[in-house]
Amino acid sequence: MMTVLCLPADMGTAFAKHFLQQLRDQATDIVLDGGAVKRLGGRCFEILLSAQKTAHGRQARFFIQNPSAEFQKALELLGGTFLLEKENNQ
Repeated sequence: MMTVLCLPADMGTAFAKHFLQQLRDQATDIVLDGGAVKRLGGRCFEILLSAQKTAHGRQARFFIQNPSAEFQKALELLGGTFLLEKENNQ
């Protein structure tokens, strides 16, 4: 069974440590729901990048579903729109 991690509205520095632990607890695929995200901080962005790289390294899926407009805009500003691309869903 696949677990979907629902991301909070504020993905700031205060959430980063908890987020990292949540991702480390994922055994296989990483599926994130970004529908509630209003703010994405640099530290959480770095964690997203690392999670994608880790998932690909173990032949697992990395997928962000339902990204909010704010989340998409933040990824665009940080140069991370590739995290939303379909090849991450394989």
